[in-house]
Amino acid sequence: MINVRMRSCIILCLLFMSSCSMPETKIYSLYVPAESGSAQSGKQGMVTLRVQSPRYLAQPYIAHRLSPYQLEISGYAKWESPPADMVRDIFQDALAARFQQVRVSHAAAAGSVALTVNLKRFERVDESYGELELDAEISAADGKNIRRMTVRRKVQLETKDYAGLAKALSSALSEAVREVIAATGSGVE
Repeated sequence: MINVRMRSCIILCLLFMSSCSMPETKIYSLYVPAESGSAQSGKQGMVTLRVQSPRYLAQPYIAHRLSPYQLEISGYAKWESPPADMVRDIFQDALAARFQQVRVSHAAAAGSVALTVNLKRFERVDESYGELELDAEISAADGKNIRRMTVRRKVQLETKDYAGLAKALSSALSEAVREVIAATGSGVE
C-alpha cells in the first residue's frame, strides 16, 4: 500500500514538473547599417547626446500595444538590451561619423550642441505594424533651443513574428536617425 502511494506521488510530481516548464526565451536585436557616405573628412564640432524614455522602454522586454490604453509586455521575447539603450548606441555611432566628439551625458559641455532624444514609442501595434516615435530637441550648450522635431514611423511587418518586428523597427530607426542627424548637422554650422 505504501509502495503504491509512493509511486503515485512520484508520478504526480513528475507530471506537475513537466507541466510547469517555461517557454523558451528568445532575444532579438536591431540591425542599422552604418551610412557609408556619412563620414566627412572635415568633421565638425561637438555634440552631447541625451536619451530619455518611459520606464517600459528602459527594460529589455518587447512591448505590444493592444489599445491606446493598454500595453502588453512579453515575458519570453526580449531585446538584446533596453530600447532606450539601443537607440542611444545607434545615435552615438551615427553622430561619431559626422562630429569630432560625441559625449553621452545629461550635462552639455561648453561649446557643444546638445541633442536630446525622447523615445516615446518602440513597440508592436495591432498584429502587423511596428511603431517608432521620438522627439528630438537640438539646443546650444546654454540651453537655447535651435530646433525641435518629432519623428513617427509606422512600418508594416513582413512577418508577424518578433523577427519581423525587429526588422521593421530597424528600418524605422534607420530613417529616423538619418533625419535627426541631418537636422543636428545644420544646427552646428
